[in-house]
Amino acid sequence: MDPTCWRGVWEGAQLVGVALCAVKGKVGEIQELSVRTEYRRRGLGRAVLLDGLRCLREHGAVTARLYTGTANPHRSYDLYESVGFRRRNEFVRYREPL
Repeated sequence: MDPTCWRGVWEGAQLVGVALCAVKGKVGEIQELSVRTEYRRRGLGRAVLLDGLRCLREHGAVTARLYTGTANPHRSYDLYESVGFRRRNEFVRYREPL
């Protein structure tokens, strides 16, 4: 994986938020966006996501995508939609405990 567009938020030596972004042709992909529980609702997710999107644009991406579940208890899709993402498809994922 190419870490060029990986972004992190640090408090001292502790990594508290990340946006792992990659360019695939002309498409940017947000592969992971996460913020530690105790640091949520402070705007860190938005800041690191926007910085990752800027990096993707600078490296040739003309569109960006990400995958998330609408059943996410943290309502992360509200953040994604607030920065311009729009739902295109919804996929069902099945799981079986083994």
